[in-house]
Amino acid sequence: MHSALSLQIKCSVCLSDFTDPVTLSCEHSFCRKCITGHMQASLGPSACPECQSPYDEEDLKSSRLLRNMTSTVREHLAELKLDESTPKEGKATLKLSEMEGMLMCSDHDEKFKLFCETDQKLVCVICRDGDKHKGHIFKPVKEAAQINKGELKTALGFLAKENGQLDYMIQQQTTEITKTEDKSKTLSARISAQFEEMHQFLRQKEDEVKKQLEKEEKKVIEFMQNNQSVINRRFMENKEKEIILQSTLEIEQPDHFLQWWNEKGFPMTKSMKQKADMTPSNIKYMSRVKDLTVLPDSLFLGPHETHLQFFVWKEMLGSIKPVPESLTLKNPGQSYLKVSPGGARIRQADRVTGLYKDFNPGTVSEENFQTGQHYWEIEVGEKPDWTVGVQMGAAKSAESEILLHLKHSKGYVLSCDGKDTTLNTRDKPQKIGLYLDCERKQVSFYNADNMSRLAQINYSSKQPCCLTLVPGLYLNGVNSDPLTVCSYEFNTGKR
Repeated sequence: MHSALSLQIKCSVCLSDFTDPVTLSCEHSFCRKCITGHMQASLGPSACPECQSPYDEEDLKSSRLLRNMTSTVREHLAELKLDESTPKEGKATLKLSEMEGMLMCSDHDEKFKLFCETDQKLVCVICRDGDKHKGHIFKPVKEAAQINKGELKTALGFLAKENGQLDYMIQQQTTEITKTEDKSKTLSARISAQFEEMHQFLRQKEDEVKKQLEKEEKKVIEFMQNNQSVINRRFMENKEKEIILQSTLEIEQPDHFLQWWNEKGFPMTKSMKQKADMTPSNIKYMSRVKDLTVLPDSLFLGPHETHLQFFVWKEMLGSIKPVPESLTLKNPGQSYLKVSPGGARIRQADRVTGLYKDFNPGTVSEENFQTGQHYWEIEVGEKPDWTVGVQMGAAKSAESEILLHLKHSKGYVLSCDGKDTTLNTRDKPQKIGLYLDCERKQVSFYNADNMSRLAQINYSSKQPCCLTLVPGLYLNGVNSDPLTVCSYEFNTGKR
């Protein structure tokens, strides 16, 4: 019966008797500092720890009835416990034993009856009057213990909420790792199925691509596991603090509690605060969750996921250059720009004079792309100046293009969002591979001669994408060769 009665006055957050109880609109009650700490730890709208009903600070209603009931029940249970456990002849000496258990001042051999709020330590009445504590603020030990336990409850409520979020993030990260592993198995099966269509010569290539997949899987999972380790480490550290704070609330003697508070509790809660000089009424704690994130599945093999047979076939049949897609370049009607019949080649028109020598027009593809994955190869040959890339939307601007340039005076340059980045590469590709992944919103440029990646960048535009080609400056006829979108007629075998 005693246990059932004591449960009625316990806060479900700190598992201790109510201190300054408040009731939410859902009629569940908590310590004011416990529910305030819970609210501060919430990243989004706050929800009742019992029934998950939403609440805000205005919903916290003081409950004088519950406060009085807590005090009455606590006194009643204390009397029952005293009657059951203390012989009649021992009751008279109970207060004396309690006094003998109080901590003593080592300097003055006096009992600690005060707590210095300035220094956060126990003092005797003689210490209070000394120069060392001149001008300091003091409180009786019982009152000080009650105040600091209230602060401890706030910290405990904060940790309980945050540790719940950390645990949820660990579960999410585990799910993402499982998704990566499942995706790796799916890709492995797809790779095997594609290789089954080829002859024995291609078996060796299958093993090579699988090793690449395993390496990428290992790298991705290792990165996510490292992130999970960080989350798990913070969870364990916070959980350890939570256990320590929870167990310390069970210390019944105020002076013992305040001695612990001086040695460990105050430094621990101080390190958790956003600012060290916060008062109990406006305490905010530093979140160890907000700077964390669950890394999503990012396993990606680039064009090898969707155009595997093409790349393997191209390596096996070095003299054949097929691409799975062809497109047509628009004729912009520029007198200084020539687009071949069929729209596969573009070049600067021959010039008789040196006028407009810095004029550098280009064009885009007639086709637009907004879904799926697409790969093209553009033959650049020995041209010293050219531009290949993707344009998002119909309006041309520096912010709507992702471009790879070969500039005769600067080398290879990647342009995105109006910013240029110089690329360090020793190769001089004869063909540029361009891979557009509309699902991941990602553009990749490759040296199509050996399929080494030159650059990869993401975009955020939701507009349809088209290919853009600029044959480059005329350079007095040195750069008059065309840019050619490579194509292959599979049904006729013609190149």
